[in-house]
Amino acid sequence: MKFEFSEHITPELVQLLEETTLGTNGAMYRHLDVKDRIYQTDSPLCFSLKRNDHLLANITFCKRSFGLYLRYFAFDKRFQSKGKARQNIQKSALKQEIEGVFQRVEQEHPGQLNMCYAYIDARNARSKWMSEQFGFQTKAKLSTQTFSRVYPKQLTGLSKEAIQTEHLDWIRSKYQQHTAYFEEYLKDGSIHCWRSPDGKLLALAKFTNVTWEISRLPGKLGGVFVKVLPYLPVFRKLVNVKNHQFLVPEAVCLADESPEVLEAFLAGVLNLENRQMMLWWNDERDPLYLKLKDQMNWGIMHRILGVSPVDVVIRGDFQPENPMYIAAFDMI
Repeated sequence: MKFEFSEHITPELVQLLEETTLGTNGAMYRHLDVKDRIYQTDSPLCFSLKRNDHLLANITFCKRSFGLYLRYFAFDKRFQSKGKARQNIQKSALKQEIEGVFQRVEQEHPGQLNMCYAYIDARNARSKWMSEQFGFQTKAKLSTQTFSRVYPKQLTGLSKEAIQTEHLDWIRSKYQQHTAYFEEYLKDGSIHCWRSPDGKLLALAKFTNVTWEISRLPGKLGGVFVKVLPYLPVFRKLVNVKNHQFLVPEAVCLADESPEVLEAFLAGVLNLENRQMMLWWNDERDPLYLKLKDQMNWGIMHRILGVSPVDVVIRGDFQPENPMYIAAFDMI
């Protein structure tokens, strides 16, 4: 069996990802908007393993100016059963084929920083084991932060704007020094802006709508919560386990970096988008998150779920000295 290379997303890959449930020991969920999102993948480099025209595995990278982002590392269900993944990967022929994929793509597309990186749920033992087999090491940590409001308040002066130089200049001033900063997904669509009556920008961020089917929530009681929540009126409004819709922020900028401003802005966006919850991923070293995380009223879902860790795994010697820039697209 050999990996076939393509620079295009195939219908077979869409089907494979639509059938894949992500996670093991922490949250477990399935993306319901794969077909809408996957074709937005920036500069994909796809390697597919087939048998009898059936897709068994796929490795897809995003080629970026600074290096490679490992977007998909997906296997057919037969490879995902308990213990079977290890048995199959440990077979020398398949392991060598996968290692050959990494070596080829790194040699041909090293980028400015010569880095190949991915994000892995710190509680997902299967993915952690798999990444270690191919030389990935944890080099930084992210926090998965919820923000929720049952009845989010409307915010005067909040609107969506087509992204302009004014917005990008502010984002660059805050994030351009972050590791893996790029603007591919910032330049598309609209950006949420909060302005004062005289037109001054008070806050902005890019928000992405996401839909998951959730089979388990994070935490020790995550399996119980996912069964109980649909029957509790308040929580049913926050979490629809069969069709959970939420927002993911990116490039959050505040003129006044206070908890009051951030809470008002995030709640206002929830109100505008008719949502009750956000998942916001931040490098644990991110200055804004460090400054405000202990001062915020994050909402009831934070009190239930807490903060879930995500590992930034990098193959090779590169060490990110600055916080990682987290593009919403990469997490969903």
